[in-house]
Amino acid sequence: MIEVKKEDLDQIAPMFSGIEDSMVIACLQGYMGKAYLASWTNPKAALIISGEYSFFGGNPNSEDAAYLVRHFFRVCQAQSSVAIFDDDQPGWETLLLACDVNHPEPVARYGIVQKDYIFDLTKLQRYADSLPPGFSLIPFDENLYAQAMAEPWSREFCETFSSAKDFLERGLGFAAVDKGKLVSAASTMTVYDGGAEIQVATRENYRRKGLALCCAAALVKECSLRGIRPCWDAANLASKKMALKLGYEYRGEYTTIHMHRS
Repeated sequence: MIEVKKEDLDQIAPMFSGIEDSMVIACLQGYMGKAYLASWTNPKAALIISGEYSFFGGNPNSEDAAYLVRHFFRVCQAQSSVAIFDDDQPGWETLLLACDVNHPEPVARYGIVQKDYIFDLTKLQRYADSLPPGFSLIPFDENLYAQAMAEPWSREFCETFSSAKDFLERGLGFAAVDKGKLVSAASTMTVYDGGAEIQVATRENYRRKGLALCCAAALVKECSLRGIRPCWDAANLASKKMALKLGYEYRGEYTTIHMHRS
């Protein structure tokens, strides 16, 4: 498998034109993530890996596509990955599910419309101010970066950045803390020119307290003030409900393929 150099990313961009995802944009602009081809000889398909997500573009019926799927975990360092593809090319779903070596399983996600929103900043501030007693809402710093990277539940907040310095220079995040401990947060998981992908999560024993909504509202408001498009995609119904509450619009359910290393 061949890694695509930054100066050549524009040559594979047309293969991903049907995928509206900020992580694809961030990779194609050379900011984060890696792209791969089976061969540079008349390539028919391409792969992007960014954190826990992977994106397949091009012709799913090609030999290149079969090679990229079959050898996926040779280049993916994670134990698992969520594969996303163009809804108008169902051949990718068939191909991904047929590759038993990746232990694939279909999982639904809930798409949010990708556009420039005009958010109600007063409402967002009201949500941010609704933090339950005993918790503090603070912007990410080096300490919170280190806490986030130290545990599986929170690593996605920052893992696509190369360091704490890189995250604090290019990314954003707001965290709910309990006596200094990170328990919930919203961050810019990936960034690109003019936009970012939002990641929201809460430590399991702190859920159902409204912490995630406070963090997400603070981040979406800050992104709006800075002229950054805060892109959102919902992995579950709770995330979809939160997005609609913040002012996003629902696009519809779609299928992803979860792949797992042996």
